[in-house]
Amino acid sequence: MQAVDQPERRATPTIRYFVRDLDAAVDFYRQLLGFEEELRPNPVFAMLYRGDLRLLLSVPGTYAGGHALPDGTLPSPGGWNRILLQVVDLDAAVEALRRAGVHFLDDRPSGVAVRQVLLEDPSGNPIELFEPATGYHERAR
Repeated sequence: MQAVDQPERRATPTIRYFVRDLDAAVDFYRQLLGFEEELRPNPVFAMLYRGDLRLLLSVPGTYAGGHALPDGTLPSPGGWNRILLQVVDLDAAVEALRRAGVHFLDDRPSGVAVRQVLLEDPSGNPIELFEPATGYHERAR
């Protein structure tokens, strides 16, 4: 028995990140990572898409999903949970993002099945970019 019912059809994967500056975050995700803005009904919330991924951006301490918990704790940006975005050419992506002044937590591509790097958005939320290793997934089948 499942505690939570599943929708009848596959739902869009959705991630919420808390951001300090909504405009800076929207610009970052649109201009540098290829997201499209779907909705921004107010100055504290935006909904963006990249392929089949929905990204919700909320300012902490607001009614847009960032309200305080009963004990007064506010959500905040950061942590180690992250979204992973596949890119075609990781080296080119790293170089372009470096030129744009993006902060990398680790920009040394590493991994067995994939090459990956870890960067931060303007609020300190981690993002992993990855490129599948050539031929690895074909060999694994």
